[in-house]
Amino acid sequence: MSEFNRESTLHAQLKQLYAGTGGQIEVPVESYICDCRTGYGELIEIQTGSFGPLKNKLQQIAQNYRVKIVHPIIRSRFIETYSADKVLLRKRQSPRKGNSWDLFKALIYAPELILHKNISLELVALDITETRIEDGNGSWRRKGISLDDKKLLTLHDTRLLHYPDDYENFIPFTIEETFTIRDFFNRCKDIRTAKKPLSEQVFSEPTEEPLTYPTAQKAIYVLHRIGILERIGRKGNSYLYRKKQ
Repeated sequence: MSEFNRESTLHAQLKQLYAGTGGQIEVPVESYICDCRTGYGELIEIQTGSFGPLKNKLQQIAQNYRVKIVHPIIRSRFIETYSADKVLLRKRQSPRKGNSWDLFKALIYAPELILHKNISLELVALDITETRIEDGNGSWRRKGISLDDKKLLTLHDTRLLHYPDDYENFIPFTIEETFTIRDFFNRCKDIRTAKKPLSEQVFSEPTEEPLTYPTAQKAIYVLHRIGILERIGRKGNSYLYRKKQ
């Protein structure tokens, strides 16, 4: 679910899209409700935030069923702010564009989910409209403006991630090289700087997409937990990593 107390329009739209012709919405499975089931029987969970809340649910369901986690990557976010009586006050586009690295912010609390043979993970690149209400009841970070809804504008592309190969693509080092988190962040930054500006291709190679240091920390944590990286010592106060053979 989203940041809202009710289901967002975006979540409902994605359920309908992924259920497809012959599919079902809100499907009882075991003692849980799955977002949808396709016409060929695959269960789908749409998860915009952390995968932590899915951990127990999917580990139980995946014992007997195939499940796909669909994780939206927001490429462009158009923010509309309304008055309390629903008059449009302003509209702007957020400067931030999501990319494949955002996955690790969601995976950090449940990295083991992608190790299960019956669980797959798909990124879906979207443009959305986010509506907000200037009612004084929202977060202090938004100066009292409340989040109201999110709606799908455009679905650009999808990327299905296969373990372990597609996760190894996030590591810009050979199997012989060792590195710290800072080395990892700097190597990705150097690759990004050396490349021409990103084309209109939605999903580029991960190492060519913008990466912040806090997200690099999360990525290393997850890649280590899922067995893609191993710790082999220390360099000063930092752990040394390398690709696991």
